[in-house]
Amino acid sequence: MTSPKEPPKASFRQRLSTRLSTDSRGRHFDAEDRHTRNVTWAFYGLIVVIAVIIIGGVLYGFWESNLKPVATVAGTDIGRGQLDDRTKLLEFRADRAAQLTQAALADGTIEADLANRRFTIADAERPTSASDTLTGTATLPGLVELVYQEQLAEQEGVTLTDEELQAALDADGTFAEARKVDAIIISTDELDQGQPASEASLADARERAAAAVEALRAGSDPAQIADTYGPAQNQTAWITYDDLSDTEWADRIFAAAEGDVTEPVEDSDGYQLIAHVTGIAPEQPDPGFTEAVDSAVGEAVHRRNVELEATAEKLKQKVADEAVAETYDQVQLAEIFIERSAASTDDTAGEARASHILYAPETPLDADGNPTAVADLPADDPAWAAAEAEAQAAADELRAIADVDERVAAFAERAKADSDGPTGPSGGDLGWFPRSAMVSEFSDAIWDNIDPQHGDILGPVKTQFGWHVILFDAFRSSLDVRLADVQAALAADGADFAAVAQEYSDGPTAAEGGELGWRVEDFLDDATFLALSGVDVGETTEPVDGGDGYRIYLKEAEEARPLTEADAATVRATAFSDWFDALYSEAQNDGTITVSDSVDG
Repeated sequence: MTSPKEPPKASFRQRLSTRLSTDSRGRHFDAEDRHTRNVTWAFYGLIVVIAVIIIGGVLYGFWESNLKPVATVAGTDIGRGQLDDRTKLLEFRADRAAQLTQAALADGTIEADLANRRFTIADAERPTSASDTLTGTATLPGLVELVYQEQLAEQEGVTLTDEELQAALDADGTFAEARKVDAIIISTDELDQGQPASEASLADARERAAAAVEALRAGSDPAQIADTYGPAQNQTAWITYDDLSDTEWADRIFAAAEGDVTEPVEDSDGYQLIAHVTGIAPEQPDPGFTEAVDSAVGEAVHRRNVELEATAEKLKQKVADEAVAETYDQVQLAEIFIERSAASTDDTAGEARASHILYAPETPLDADGNPTAVADLPADDPAWAAAEAEAQAAADELRAIADVDERVAAFAERAKADSDGPTGPSGGDLGWFPRSAMVSEFSDAIWDNIDPQHGDILGPVKTQFGWHVILFDAFRSSLDVRLADVQAALAADGADFAAVAQEYSDGPTAAEGGELGWRVEDFLDDATFLALSGVDVGETTEPVDGGDGYRIYLKEAEEARPLTEADAATVRATAFSDWFDALYSEAQNDGTITVSDSVDG
C-alpha cells in the first residue's frame, strides 16, 4: 500500500534562511523596546532630579531664611526667626510710643517740647530699616549681647523670679519720667578753646557757678545768668535720666522738686553743671500695651524678649553693687601745683595777670547786615573817638575809687556790663599770660609801666580791636623759676610740705596745705601713678607734668579703703561696661561668640 506522500523537506539553506530572518526581526523589535524604555526612564529621572533641585532650593531657602543661625553664643544658636521677632518687637514699641505721643500732643495733654523728646527716644530705639536690621547693623548686636548676658547671669547666680518678670512685662511700654530743665553749663576760656582748664580758671568758674545758683534762686532769667556769669552755655529742654552722662548731675536733677535749682556739679573736665527744674512729667504707663504687643508679635515672643532684658538689668545691678562694695587701693595725698598758663608756650617766660574792658568802635554793616571788622575802620572815623571817650570815662571813674578791693569789684561789674571782648561775662579776666601772648600795644602798657601795683588802672590803650581799660593784678616768674623755687624750699632742712604749699602752690587747696584727701589709685593718670609708685609714705614725688603745669605730691598714707560717695558714683557708672566689655571682647576673640558675615537671604 502506498503511504501518503510526505511534504518535501526544506533544504538546509532554506531552514537557515528562515531562522536568520526570524532571529533578526526579534532582535530588532527588542532593541526598539529597550530604547523606548530607556528614554522614558531617563525622562522620569530628569523630572525627579529637577524636582529634587526645586524642593532642595525651597528647603534651603526656608532654612536660610528661618533656621540658619545668624549668630552663635557659647553654643546657643540665634536663628533668623528670633532676630526677626526682636525686630518686630522693637518696631512695635517705637510705633506705639509715637502714636500715643501724637495723640497726647493732639489733645493737649503734653506740650510740644516733651512730645518732641518722646519722638526722639522712639526713633532712637527703632531699627533703622528692615535691610539694616537683617544685616545686623541695628538689632543683631544687641540681641547677641542680651543672650550672652543671660548666660553670664546664670554663671553669676542671677535669676529672674516670676514676680520680677511680671513686673517687667507690666512696665513695658512705660514712658520714663522726664524733667524740663534750664541747664546752665559754666566753662572757662581754656575749655572753650579746647584746652585744659587751669586751677585759677577752675576756681573762678566755681565762684561764678555759686553766684549763678544764688541768682537763679532769686528769680533771675537763666539766659541772663549765662550772659552774666559766663563763659557759659544755656539750654532749656525736657530730659530723661539716661540722657545725662554725668550721673551725679542726673541724681541731683531727678531728686529735685519742681522749681528747685541744683547745686553745681563739676565734671571731669572742669565744667560747672547747674539745672533749674521747671517741669516734671511723671512716669506714664501704657495700660493697653501688653495686650497690644501680645496681639502684634505674640505673647511668647514678647515674654522671651522682656525676660532677656530684665535679666540683663538685674545682672548689671549686681555687678555694679559688688564693684561699689569692694575696697580699693587708695593713697592720701597733698600737692603743690605750679601752673602753666594756657597762653604760654615758653616755660622760661615771665607772666602777668590782668583784666580788661574793651570798647570797640561801632562799625558799618556789610551787605549781609553783619558789622564789618574794626581793623578795616579808618583811623579818622568818628567811631574811634567815641570809643576812646567811653574808655576814658570808665578809666576815670574806676581810678576815683580809692579802696582797691572796691575798685576791683567795680571793674568786674563794669566789664560784664560794657565790655565788647569775649572775657566780658567773666569780669574781663584774662588770666596769666606772657608778654608775647598779647598785641604789643597791650603788653607794652603793662610791662613798660614803672612798678604797677595790684588794682592799678592802666590806659586807655588803643589796639586793632578798640580801646582797652586795663586792671593790673600781678607779675609772676616763669614756670621754670617757680618750679625751682618750690624744689629748693622742699629740700631745705626742716621743710614743711604744707607751709611750702601755702606759699607757692597755685592749686585750689593751697590754703589747706595742698590737702587732696584720699584718691583711688585706679583713677590716677599714668604719670601720677608711676610717680607715686616710686616713693614711700612720707616722701614727695618728682614733678609731674600734666600739661597745665607741674604737680609735686606728698604721699601721706596708703591703704585699701571703701569708696567715698563721689568715687562710688563714678565706679557705679562704669562698672558693668568695664566688666562686660572685657568678657565680650575675649569671647569674640576665642570664637565663643560668632556672628554670620552675611545675614541676608
